[in-house]
Amino acid sequence: MTHSIDRLGVMRSLILAALALLLAACSLEYRASVPPVEDEVVVQAVSAAQVGYDHPVRLSEQDLTNILKSVRVQFTTHWLQRLLTGPLPPLPLFDEPTLAEVVPAMAAAMGKAGMRERIVFYVAKRRGPDRRDVTTGSLFVKDRLLTIVLVNYQNRVDVIPGLPAYDQTHPEMAVAPQRFTLVFDSPEYVVAQERGLVAQVLGADPPALRLDYTRFLRLASLLP
Repeated sequence: MTHSIDRLGVMRSLILAALALLLAACSLEYRASVPPVEDEVVVQAVSAAQVGYDHPVRLSEQDLTNILKSVRVQFTTHWLQRLLTGPLPPLPLFDEPTLAEVVPAMAAAMGKAGMRERIVFYVAKRRGPDRRDVTTGSLFVKDRLLTIVLVNYQNRVDVIPGLPAYDQTHPEMAVAPQRFTLVFDSPEYVVAQERGLVAQVLGADPPALRLDYTRFLRLASLLP
């Protein structure tokens, strides 16, 4: 009887050890199957056969920096939150380090883009081994006006093994609902959006900003 109990105990221990090894192997396989989360900046031209743009556009890196650093993201708050905390302050579209990364690629892409191409940007910031925050959108010049479209702003993406990284393959698609508008530090250069233009370009209507950028840059060049 004692030997039988001992054998059962040994078998139970072996089964538990095998389960522990199996769980450890699954954990290692899970980690291996999750692509590494890293900071990333991608800027590329995307064809848009249905719309003609004023491309290519020659903008210096300094000019584009001056424009983008004046763009702010204003999140929409519920009335109760406004009552308790007041309106949220607008946030910069890109901070200084990100501007230094993204502007050279944007300026180069706009200088090479064809009349049927818009510029799409994807900026990812690592927030952990399985999470990143993404800022994505596009820009184009039409009728001598610069339109900046923002689809995601520091929007959280959880990296799940086996699921496609839609934020990377479809940067003009919102990964989760966000409520915000785009504002410009000098509102006198903002031009009312042509009705349906962004929807015609993207098939959706995300927040956008339309700027008389040449007039803005002329004034900026006169400032000390």
